[in-house]
Amino acid sequence: MKHFYLYFFLLISAFYNSQKLDTISRSNLQGSVSMQFGKFLGTNDYLKELKHREFIGVSAELTTQTDGSQEWHRRFGKPYYGGGIIAFDYLKNSEMGKPFAVYGTFGGVIKETPTHSWNYETSGGFAFNWTPFNQEKGYLNQTFGSSVSIYINLGANYKYYLGKHFDLGLGLNFNHFSNGALKLPNKGMNTFSPKLSLTYHFDERQFAPHDSLSAFDKYSTLDVNVFGGVRHSIFYGVDPGFQESDVDLIDKFRGKYYQNWGIETVYHRQVTYKSSLGLGIGVMYDEDYNHKFYQDENGVIQSTKRFQRDQVLLNIFPSYRLSISKFAIQIQPGFYIFKKEIDRRYDKTIFYQRVGFQYTVGKNLLIGIGLRSFKFHKADYIEWRLGYRIFNKKNPQLF
Repeated sequence: MKHFYLYFFLLISAFYNSQKLDTISRSNLQGSVSMQFGKFLGTNDYLKELKHREFIGVSAELTTQTDGSQEWHRRFGKPYYGGGIIAFDYLKNSEMGKPFAVYGTFGGVIKETPTHSWNYETSGGFAFNWTPFNQEKGYLNQTFGSSVSIYINLGANYKYYLGKHFDLGLGLNFNHFSNGALKLPNKGMNTFSPKLSLTYHFDERQFAPHDSLSAFDKYSTLDVNVFGGVRHSIFYGVDPGFQESDVDLIDKFRGKYYQNWGIETVYHRQVTYKSSLGLGIGVMYDEDYNHKFYQDENGVIQSTKRFQRDQVLLNIFPSYRLSISKFAIQIQPGFYIFKKEIDRRYDKTIFYQRVGFQYTVGKNLLIGIGLRSFKFHKADYIEWRLGYRIFNKKNPQLF
């Protein structure tokens, strides 16, 4: 776990430092404080039974505002980037813990006038200090199996300009918390809330020049990536000849940790300044797929290999890539080819989904992180990635 957090921190740091070199002076710093008051959704049995689901969130951010001098500034609405911290209070559900999150943030303008603007915002990081599921202590909230989770925020807001230094904002935010199956149970949590914010510009507010967008060359890329991950797996259901009361729940949730690793290549063709479409193929070893749980003659949970020889999985996937300078967001739904289905309790679907973040170091080195899931809402594992760009060629002109 600690290696994963270090890797993620290095990825975010590389992105932040690279953008700082590519933009403007530090005089365009801005600080903001905000408050959220909303509700979390009843997305699992434990949360559904709670009569009160209100929470309060208070955050502080320090960000850098770009000035529109670069092409990607204009394409993404004169964005800002930086970091922040947010603390949550779950009020009448204080047994859930006193979580706080540390995150990186990126946002920009959708539409702007001299007096106000409509904006988008995104954030991602880690939340700490949850009260985790604990069978021995009788805390049966299956929302989180560990005290740490991933924190993701998406939002939109309206800002009214108060003079040359202050912005007053009102928006709507969606928050998602999950540990990516690093520790089960992991039902996760989703929240919706209005958000009130106050932003201070250390220098006077700058308006981006209304320059026309520049022409650009379209490129094709071919990347090769290696990746690895770890997931927590547990026994499900009950074997024939036993009843649910025969399952030792403490032993069940102790589970096993399994490795996943592989190699893949993906080709992308740029279709707009921001977007590229592509196709990839890969092969991976999934230790979880190659093992299964069972109950022995005494009902004790055991694990064993499923096949005489370990099986690898061949997968193929279409890919969408959104590029922001050297940073990229990738959406890659894929299919496992020739995957065997033996036990529905443990076999994940042949169709999977992946969302990933990638940063290009120098010209060809790629580092990234991704979340692989199935059924669109069940996390399979978090993978961290290292790759190399084999070529970056200009697309030929057809006309």
